[in-house]
Amino acid sequence: MLNNEHLFSNVGIDSIGFYAPRLYLKLEDLAKIRNIDPNKYKHGLLLREMRIPDFGEDIVSMGLKAGYNALLKGGINPKKIDAVFVGTETITYAVKSISNILAELLGISINSITQDTYNACAAATLSIINAIGLIEKEVINRALVIGADISYYELGSPGEPTQGAGAIAMVISKNPRVAVFSKKFGKISSNIDDFFRPAESKVAQVFGKYSTESYLRFQLGAYDDLVKNIGDFTADYYTFHAPYSKLPLKCIQQIILKRWTNNIEGLLKLRSYTSPTSIIRKIDSIVQNVSVVPDFILNKLKKAGLPISQIDIIKNRIFTIIKHKVLPQLRVPMNFGNMYSASVWSQIFYILERFANPNDTIYFGSYGSGATCLAGLLKVLPSFRKIVDKRPRLIDYFNNKIRKTVKEYEDIRMGNYTPEIYLGQIKEHELNKNRGFILTFCDEGCIIPPIKGLNYCPKGHSGFHRRFFPLIAELVSEPIKTDVSDLSFLKNKMVRILGRPTKGNILEYEFRRVDIPESEDIQVKGLLSWAPTYIPIYDKASPYI
Repeated sequence: MLNNEHLFSNVGIDSIGFYAPRLYLKLEDLAKIRNIDPNKYKHGLLLREMRIPDFGEDIVSMGLKAGYNALLKGGINPKKIDAVFVGTETITYAVKSISNILAELLGISINSITQDTYNACAAATLSIINAIGLIEKEVINRALVIGADISYYELGSPGEPTQGAGAIAMVISKNPRVAVFSKKFGKISSNIDDFFRPAESKVAQVFGKYSTESYLRFQLGAYDDLVKNIGDFTADYYTFHAPYSKLPLKCIQQIILKRWTNNIEGLLKLRSYTSPTSIIRKIDSIVQNVSVVPDFILNKLKKAGLPISQIDIIKNRIFTIIKHKVLPQLRVPMNFGNMYSASVWSQIFYILERFANPNDTIYFGSYGSGATCLAGLLKVLPSFRKIVDKRPRLIDYFNNKIRKTVKEYEDIRMGNYTPEIYLGQIKEHELNKNRGFILTFCDEGCIIPPIKGLNYCPKGHSGFHRRFFPLIAELVSEPIKTDVSDLSFLKNKMVRILGRPTKGNILEYEFRRVDIPESEDIQVKGLLSWAPTYIPIYDKASPYI
């Protein structure tokens, strides 16, 4: 897009962060156990792996790390953030915002707005639009937007291989360093029963062909509304929410067929574009299976009376669009699964890290079941590399993983898996460089606010402790195996460690959910708890090192 400055505002993305669980399942393994041809997953759905939340890992755990990464990469003082918005459909509390929890844990200014948005997979995008509006009206200056989700389907169901987990975060502000948003967006909403999850259920229900048709119709509707608002455009990259990786390809094919083939001159003028060949080689077999130009598009061109020479030119250009503008970023959902509200934004992060150049434009179609879809544009800024090249990056998480068997995955899903838990004393590692988290807690380990007059435990426990937990630590004591569920050890300057640590191990900070024992007391059931939990780093395999 040339001379398109008038389309964009001065509000955009100032920094980005990503996080995904380390545990993963190869879908080839799942296919064999489920007696399904592995090619159905690999080529039919374009999926290879899915990420699995670890013991006690939930959207608070993931959202905390993603949010911290965004602040870290941008060198942003959390006290300069005056809004925290969380988009999710993985509800932790029916009433109580996750944004309040994450704002406290990240050290965000107390004079801030916090809000959770629940609108299926479009929740994070809606939070972004909310942030843009408040910034433009000067109600706030900077917002931290976090999208975190875990997708669950019934074991053995058609949706099972599309599961995934992950979180994204971005700081939204005026005069950003990474990218600016278009002034206008495309939007469409209606009451569609394509997908739902009852409040009392962890698993979602989906309706196959109906759900697919809803997704495609709404993506096209949002695209059309954006064109109506800003005029015809051609972006350098096209990203779409990916319930599974094949759907975005169907989406761009529909846009080409139903929108672009009506503009033959525009198709002939599309500039060619190529991605790094190393990426294409990695997924070349998939490219050959899915990037062919559909016959129905060629037939439409023939009916338009175009000569064969022009059809061949258009065919090659369409092939290039699909192969280089849409396919490479689908490596993210191929390997992490459906991250719901983090899906489309994680793909955009990948584009920024691997392919983008200054002034490139990125189209996004953010779909949320139920249903709504929002479309918009991002324009990459000249300074973006100063942020996106800093670690931890999304690409670091491709290799930061631990493979699980199908049996181990099923045990985790059914709650039959508890890792070995140890206690130990730690010190800040020389590689840490003052990174970390400050927590305040009572004698029993309950997290409490540092607010004067409210800095005591609502459960009635005594004590007030304020402690710094380094991001990268070293175990300095012999680990003590434990099966206790209480957290009173925290006041003795000890931490929980998962796995089988040994003295001298390098450890990475995590924040994990602590299960509440069954109780008739609704207050006990309702006061959910999380605790600092360290994970051994072997061979220095951490995005932070």
